[in-house]
Amino acid sequence: MTIEIKRKPKDFVVIEEATYEMDENGNHFLYLLTKKNLTTRELASLLGFSYAGLKDKTALTVQHVSFPEFKGRYIKNRLKNGIYFLKFKGKIRKKIKIGNLKGNKFFIKLHGQPIKPADYFINFYGIQRLKGNVNRGKKLFKRLSENPRKLKWRENFLIDAFLSFLWNETLNLYLSETVNGTFKSLENLHFFIPTEPYKNIKEKIPKFWTIAGYKKEYGKSWPFYKKILAREGIEAETFIKTLKNLKIKGDFRKTYLPVNASVKNDFITFSLPKGSYATVYLLFCSKEGKPSPAT
Repeated sequence: MTIEIKRKPKDFVVIEEATYEMDENGNHFLYLLTKKNLTTRELASLLGFSYAGLKDKTALTVQHVSFPEFKGRYIKNRLKNGIYFLKFKGKIRKKIKIGNLKGNKFFIKLHGQPIKPADYFINFYGIQRLKGNVNRGKKLFKRLSENPRKLKWRENFLIDAFLSFLWNETLNLYLSETVNGTFKSLENLHFFIPTEPYKNIKEKIPKFWTIAGYKKEYGKSWPFYKKILAREGIEAETFIKTLKNLKIKGDFRKTYLPVNASVKNDFITFSLPKGSYATVYLLFCSKEGKPSPAT
């Protein structure tokens, strides 16, 4: 059973953790954006700002953005079903770019659900990245294996979603064969939840798991990639060749992460590094009185 969240935007509060050095001679203008019921991307397209990371729509979120010109000291506006606020913070030398943040702090309302926070979780990609994108990404990848070409932004996004799905699935398979645990489902996606303590996880599984690319060493992950690729109808050799044709170099992603969480006044509070998902961490939190994945 998973934790029910997001009945209302104020139930899911996300505050970006980042620092920027102010410069009176800077050419870019730093603002603090607070928004509700709006996506970062739709606001960026409308207002013309740069940002470090995308924030949820059904949430109350706070993040830094930058403009190439001064927009005023304080702006408040309502759009459709949402609302946003902009507060001027100062000038900076360079515009904000994707990834220019440490992470995010979360405040999530529990609605009376008694839970025991986990002290670690497996760093799976979440449904926000995967839902509705994996099958389209797989079909696109198969087409590109026959006719490679330069990708548009949306196509890049779909390919990334498919590769993220492969990361999850190969790690799921490896974990299920390596440590004790059980699968949990979230919106038709499956996640293997170890039931072993954190010290065992650190001893038994690698700290990093390969994100597919043609330039990265796969190590322990490669046999599991071959199994999952075969299941998805893709030959391993064709897979690597297509990645090379698309110039996808690959990367390494941390397999597991420690978390220091607390529960107070019906809210669970914790911080995660950039690229990690609160909804995945909550899968590792157990109902109070039942064994926690971390104990």
